[in-house]
Amino acid sequence: MLNIGAEITSNLEKITLKAAEEYKEKMNTLIKEVNENLSQRDDLMQLIGNNPIKKMKDNHENHAGFMYNSFKVKSEELFINTIIWVYRTYKNHGFSYQYFPVELKAWKSAVNNNLSSENSELIINIYNLMLDNHKLFVKESESREDNEFEVSFNQFNSHDEFLKALLEGNHDQCLSEAENIKSKDEMLLYFENMIKPTMYKVGSLWEKGVISTAQEHLASSIVARVNSSIYANNISLKKNKGKAVISAAVNEFHEIGARIIADTLESSGWEVDYLGADTPPDDLIELLKIKKPFMVGLSAAMPFNIVPLKETISKIRDEEELKNIKILVGGKIFNENLKLWEKVGADACAFDSKEALRQANKWWEEVDGKNV
Repeated sequence: MLNIGAEITSNLEKITLKAAEEYKEKMNTLIKEVNENLSQRDDLMQLIGNNPIKKMKDNHENHAGFMYNSFKVKSEELFINTIIWVYRTYKNHGFSYQYFPVELKAWKSAVNNNLSSENSELIINIYNLMLDNHKLFVKESESREDNEFEVSFNQFNSHDEFLKALLEGNHDQCLSEAENIKSKDEMLLYFENMIKPTMYKVGSLWEKGVISTAQEHLASSIVARVNSSIYANNISLKKNKGKAVISAAVNEFHEIGARIIADTLESSGWEVDYLGADTPPDDLIELLKIKKPFMVGLSAAMPFNIVPLKETISKIRDEEELKNIKILVGGKIFNENLKLWEKVGADACAFDSKEALRQANKWWEEVDGKNV
């Protein structure tokens, strides 16, 4: 962690609930003012690398969500890692590094113009800290390497061949992989040692600007079909453990990891309801009341979805009839911020499907399945 971590923590801790909620309340106004501020600049196209202005505006919406999440969760690790990721990703997509201080100054101005003086001062301190360390964030964004996963699963086609087929949209070649999976154990190995590293690589290529958003979506769609085909050929009808509900968090559309967890649990004797992407918290809670599961698993990949996930967990805890449900979290953002799961109020975090199964089975064995 950078040596500014303590300073970031100190300033985040000073952000009051009142300040965070006023920022959220005025968020649309802030975004609009920042958009207008930058859109009037003569050098806008140089700053954003001739990208569509919508791409800049999307970033401003994500920035506002990220800042609000930071004010609520107060994780220096999440704060620093996300800033570095944003610098690296947007630079790779053509934005100039100079865009960031220009943008941050616009946010300072908007906060000062629209928030109460008491709250704006606290929040502007955070923006000043980001501006003061701009060069450090640039340096870190250029020096940090991608999280690559070693692929040691050599029974099937190589990782590179599978990745190439995904990016070319070769459904047939990718689906042919499903025919080679002959057992549950092979399925679980394939999920963890082929699908996971391949999709991390796809994400990395998108961050670097090597592939388009459309190519990333196509790859994800093909992988979902491959996983479904593999699972259908290896489904276990024997249910000797408890009920589990698995879902991506609200506003979260990266769901492949959650689906892998669901398939892993179900193939190992759990009775699983998989809800997919972007499940509204109130709807999730109503389902939990009906299903009465032993555990619920929630996944998140993007930093601006952490507070909604935290609030969902809090709502579950507030329901008397759901208070004993075990809550497991996971996803890319938790893998990169190892203590984050504690801040959202979960019972545990799974960094891969094997760990999810181990933790679920451990919980089940502790009650021996008799008192549930």
